[in-house]
Amino acid sequence: MSKPKFPVAFLAALALILPFAVGAVHANEPAKEPMAAPAAKPVPPPTIDTNADGKPDAWDRDGNGVPDAWDTNGDDKPDLWDKNGDGKPDEPAPKAEAPGQ
Repeated sequence: MSKPKFPVAFLAALALILPFAVGAVHANEPAKEPMAAPAAKPVPPPTIDTNADGKPDAWDRDGNGVPDAWDTNGDDKPDLWDKNGDGKPDEPAPKAEAPGQ
């Protein structure tokens, strides 16, 4: 009988096991997720405080430097609008209601 050659059998077994062992190591690595871009927030329109009371009196909604919305009753919301881009309100100012009516 011939004597089995263990170094050859060992190397053959190692050659078969090694690729699977390397694959198992790579399979256990955490997946790299692509970095998500921060959510884009809409830029608020520039406000204009004409009487320095800390509240916006006009808004430049399109960013061209000309106000196109105005607050006429002091509620911090636009009441008049410039829809045609001429820098002036398109409709007349709403009449303020007297208290108690």
